[in-house]
Amino acid sequence: MNPLDQSEVQVRVRYAECDPMGLLHHAKYFEYLELSRTELLRASGVSYRELEARGVFFVVAKLEIRYKAPIRYDDVVIIHTRVERITRTRVDHSYRMLVNGVVCTEASSTLACVDTSGRPILMPENLWPDDPTEPRP
Repeated sequence: MNPLDQSEVQVRVRYAECDPMGLLHHAKYFEYLELSRTELLRASGVSYRELEARGVFFVVAKLEIRYKAPIRYDDVVIIHTRVERITRTRVDHSYRMLVNGVVCTEASSTLACVDTSGRPILMPENLWPDDPTEPRP
């Protein structure tokens, strides 16, 4: 696996992100996953802002999440993100969110590459695997 196919992001849970019980609100998990995907892309030398300026967008086509243990206010969350598969038009990611070494959440997503009108397009060549006819493992 290419080292740029995976990353780790650290986030401290803020009070405003929690429900009245002091737990990270379930909707905020999706924002954390987006943050981790964006940072993975940035680590590979590509800015999502630059892609958007070129009319290239990634939309979430599928997202699954399993909440295994609660995440609380002030917890430091480590988000592991990994590219599982990439083709010319989509990217599949897997995620693990940990607190103190305990896996609290597992998730997966599929992103589709689209133009400004939402129609599927081919990804820019610099985002493809070495052999774009073969998906990454």
